[in-house]
Amino acid sequence: MGLSHSSHYSHVSHVRSVATFNEKVIISPYEDIYPRRDLFDFYGNETYRPQFDLLIQGYQALKDRPYEDMRSYYQVSGIHGLPYTAYDGVTGSDPYKSSEISEGRWGGYCQHGSALFPTWHRPYMFLFENLLINEVKQIALQYPSNQRNKYIEAAKQLRHPYWDWADEKAAKGVPDIFLTPTIEINTPKGKKNVSNPLRNYILPTNLSIPLQKGQNPTDKPNYHIPNMTYNPYTPKGYTTIRHPNSNYEDQYDLLNQNFSIYVPSVLRPALYQMYHISNYLHFSNHIVTSSDHEMPESDPGHPEPDPKLNVGSAHFASIETAHDGLHLIAGGLGGHMTYVDITAFDPLFYFHHINCDRLFALWQGVFPDSWVPQNINGNGTYTEGMNYVVNEYTDLEPFRKSETEFWRSSDVRDITKLGYTYLELEKFRGKDPNVLQNYLLELYKPDPHYGTRFFVKVTIERGKLVGPYAIRVFVDLPSANAATPVTSPHFAGFVAMWQSTLKHKKNSFVVGTVDITAAMVRLGIRTEQHGYLHDVNSTTGLLKPTSLFNIGTDINIVPVMMNGYEVSPKDAGVTLVQVFSFEHDKVDKNFLVESSGEFLSFKKF
Repeated sequence: MGLSHSSHYSHVSHVRSVATFNEKVIISPYEDIYPRRDLFDFYGNETYRPQFDLLIQGYQALKDRPYEDMRSYYQVSGIHGLPYTAYDGVTGSDPYKSSEISEGRWGGYCQHGSALFPTWHRPYMFLFENLLINEVKQIALQYPSNQRNKYIEAAKQLRHPYWDWADEKAAKGVPDIFLTPTIEINTPKGKKNVSNPLRNYILPTNLSIPLQKGQNPTDKPNYHIPNMTYNPYTPKGYTTIRHPNSNYEDQYDLLNQNFSIYVPSVLRPALYQMYHISNYLHFSNHIVTSSDHEMPESDPGHPEPDPKLNVGSAHFASIETAHDGLHLIAGGLGGHMTYVDITAFDPLFYFHHINCDRLFALWQGVFPDSWVPQNINGNGTYTEGMNYVVNEYTDLEPFRKSETEFWRSSDVRDITKLGYTYLELEKFRGKDPNVLQNYLLELYKPDPHYGTRFFVKVTIERGKLVGPYAIRVFVDLPSANAATPVTSPHFAGFVAMWQSTLKHKKNSFVVGTVDITAAMVRLGIRTEQHGYLHDVNSTTGLLKPTSLFNIGTDINIVPVMMNGYEVSPKDAGVTLVQVFSFEHDKVDKNFLVESSGEFLSFKKF
C-alpha cells in the first residue's frame, strides 16, 4: 500500500498506452504515494530487487525510443540545455534565437541563478520519473504469469531513487552501479547480463559543434581534452563520459578520488550551512546583485565591516551552490556533468537532481512558511528573454499539466500531492520542525564538529571569465597555486563557478563560502576565541603575533580552470574575500540569519 495522504487524489490514473509522437507530453500525479529511496538501500536490498530490475529496463527503454520522440531519453535530456530547440512545441512568448547567445541569454529551459531553480527542477524530475514509470508498467506485464503480479506491484511502487552525494559513505566514491559496464537483472525472459544504462549514454546524433582539430573524440589517436571554454563535442555514436583521459576514456579512479577529497571539504559543509538558512531566496539560488533588485535588504548573518564594501545581500550557502559543486566534482575536464549545456545527458544527472529535490523537500520541512517571492531571472531561458519577473505562479515551461496549462511552483509545493515522498519526511511528519533540522545538522555535520567554526566568504563577479571553474581556498600557504594538490592539508575547499558565457547581468555576483575549520585544526591553528589574558603581551600591551589573523597570508585564493590552468583572483572575478567565525552551538540554531557572527578580516581585489 502507499503511504497515507492519498485522499488528495480523485483524478484518473496517469497510466496510458504508449503515446504517439504527436500527443502532447502531460505529467499527471500518481494515484498512490510511495517514497523515493536512497540508491544504496534500493539496489542493495532484495526487497526492492524487482523495482531495481524494472528501473534498469525502464532506463534502457527510454534510451531505445527514437530520439525524435518527445518521450525519449534524448529529448528529455535536451530540455536542460543543448540542443536549444523547442521541446514538445513549447516556444513561449519570446523564443530563443541563436544570435542571442552573444548577449548572454541562456538557450535551455532550465532556471539557473533564479529563485525558480528548486521548483523548476521538481517537475523536470517528475517528468522523467513519469515517463520511466510508464515504460516499466508496460515491461511488468511481459513477465511470466508466476512473476507478473510481483512486477506489476513493483512498477506501481517504483519511484526514482536518489544518490545522497553528501552522506559520509559518498566519500568512498561513486556507487558501482554508475561505473560497471554490465549488470545482471531478472528480465521477462529470465536472468540476463545486460549493458548498464546508468553508466553512460550513447548519443544518437551529434551533440554540440565540432571543435578545432584534436579536440574531437573522432580525432584519435591525436585527441586531447578540449579547452574548458567549449562544450565538449560528442559525435553520434559516442558516449557521455566522466573525467576523460587523452584516449577519451573514463577515469574512474580520478572520479572516486575527487569524492574522497570533496565530500568532507565541500559537499557536507555546504549542506550543513544550507540547513541554517530560513529565507527561501537565500536558499534557492546562487545569484546576488549589488543593486539588490534580486535580493531583499538583509544580510544573512554577515555583519558588514564597512558599508562601502557591501555588494548586496549574500547567500551563506544555497542549494544551487552545493549543486554546482557536485557537477564540477563528478564531471571533470571534458566530462558531460561539468558543463551546464550538456550535463543532463549523463544518467548520473537524474540521480543527482532527485537528491537535490529531496534536499529541497527536507528544507521545506524545516522552514515550511518560506516560499517563492517575486524575483528576477537575469539569464533568461529558451522561452523568455533576460531580466524577466518570476514568482510562484510563473509557468514552469515546458512541463505541461494539461494540453493548455503548465505546472507552476504553487502546484508543486507539496510533493505528496504529486504522489511521492521521502522516508525522512515521513519519519518527522507532524513533529516540530526543529526536530527535523537537528536531524539534518547531525546528518551533515562537518568533521571536526566544533562550537566555533571559521568560514571564508568569497564574492565573485559573474561574466569576468568563461566557466566552469573553481575558486580553491588554501589556509596558511602563500605559495599555493594550481599545481598544489587538493590532498594538501592546507586545502580547505572551493567555490564552484558553473557557467558557460561571458555576458551576464551587470553587477551580478556569485557568493560562496568555504568552511576552513578542519584545515585550521589540521595545521594546528587555534580556533578558540581570542582573549586578553592569553593573547596580549603583558609588558607591551600589544597582541601577540601568534594571535593575529592576516587574511593576506593566511587565506590563499587560487582560481583554477577545468583544464588545470591558474588565473588571478581578479581575472576570475573575485572582488572580496572575508573571514567570519560563528559560535553556533551557543546561539539560536538559525545562527546564520542573525547577526551573531564575528567579522575577522577582509581583502578586496
